[in-house]
Amino acid sequence: MSALTPLPLADRYARFRDALFSGIEEPSAEFKLAESLSELDLQSLWFAGDFGREFTSSNGEPVKIIDFGVWNSGAGPDFMDCTVQIDGRQEHGEIELDPDARDWERHCHGANPEYRRVVLHVFLQAPEQRFFTRTVEHKEVTQIQISSAMLAQDARPNRSQAAAKLGRCSTPLREMQDSRIESILESAAQYRLERKSKRLHRAVVAHGREQAIYQALAQTLGYRNNQQPFLLMCQRQPLKMLKKRPHSEREALLFGISGFMENIRFEDTQPATRHYLRQLWHDWWRLRDDCQRWLTTAQLPHWKLAATRPGNHPQRRLGALTAMLGIWDSIAGPLMEASRWSQPSWKAALLALRHDYWATHYTLIAEAAAKPISLIGESRVQEMLANVVYPLLMPERTRLWAEYLELPAMLDNQKLRRAALRLFGDHPHSAQFQKKLHHQQGLLQLYEDFCLEDDSACATCPFPERLKEWR
Repeated sequence: MSALTPLPLADRYARFRDALFSGIEEPSAEFKLAESLSELDLQSLWFAGDFGREFTSSNGEPVKIIDFGVWNSGAGPDFMDCTVQIDGRQEHGEIELDPDARDWERHCHGANPEYRRVVLHVFLQAPEQRFFTRTVEHKEVTQIQISSAMLAQDARPNRSQAAAKLGRCSTPLREMQDSRIESILESAAQYRLERKSKRLHRAVVAHGREQAIYQALAQTLGYRNNQQPFLLMCQRQPLKMLKKRPHSEREALLFGISGFMENIRFEDTQPATRHYLRQLWHDWWRLRDDCQRWLTTAQLPHWKLAATRPGNHPQRRLGALTAMLGIWDSIAGPLMEASRWSQPSWKAALLALRHDYWATHYTLIAEAAAKPISLIGESRVQEMLANVVYPLLMPERTRLWAEYLELPAMLDNQKLRRAALRLFGDHPHSAQFQKKLHHQQGLLQLYEDFCLEDDSACATCPFPERLKEWR
């Protein structure tokens, strides 16, 4: 991938941020990778390229992932049809990822002929005494040990929230000119966008631009709690495979591997739902055997449904994703090249999405709504613009920054409210600097960089005293 165009305001904020913490010991990792992430999470992060693509093997050889392959849905190694470069030689085969190196023998992979084409064994933990990975043919398999240090910073789990109270930084901010506050928020917003851009372009390198777009847009449909399950399904059913199938099979596959259809009793559903489920099962029963590995309790996506608004239920959002696939060229086409981008037509395509069933249903067991409901509303489109479109296109067409600055604020969440309270309190600045999307993004970045990094209850945070250095 060619180098992305650097964003000047992002660089300015990065230097300001780094200067504040120079000489201060960096906080230790806030989680232990082995304890906080399941095997499924590890596999998903690996497949997304969040651990990187260049490593050093246990034998000291340089290893580069050329192609992450396909996530295996059946028995055998985790990832198939992979291409890796080991000490300069290119090899094509499978990759197995385990939480512990000894799982290779614990699970009898060494005696299983299905694992004879494994070219790379990736693991998180290993015993002090060297453990070798060998196939049934006694061929040694190259090993890679991953760690939390390799994991991209923006891929780590969210930190806990800082206290909802007025911070010390509110005093100097009250005394600052509006233009200076606007400047720091704009710079922080651009820094935040650049970080999103780097992660998105890592996915482009790992899986191609169209697949990266597909994954990223699907994640926005998961809102905060279900982004990972949506990513998981996109990784297991890549776009290039779905595009080869008729639309009905695409929908059946996505709903099938989601697990949503497995425990629904037809007699408990409404007539319209029974008709829809019969359509899905017409295709799913033929495809189901090939996906058996993903239908166990441990392998199904871990959907979080508590406190989910009916309109945001992941079943309905999955219906929206299948509708997007029905007009995919209109959705992905403007994002394949920055020169083809048109915000009005792209937004119009999303807002006009229709689905015969999901236009009037919130879930598979809910009664039909009295009138049609938009599949994707203005606020969700805004989320896609903030987290996918502009992070993808901005480094390739930097003049889009002016367009980004005009986006109105439509997002609202608890973290944003906490950020505004800590920085501005009830001062008029609080409303004035939440009118645009970039204001909110800047507030969130400041909150994460300073409020969430501070463990002194605001007493020793360097941000308030150093604000005067911002020009």
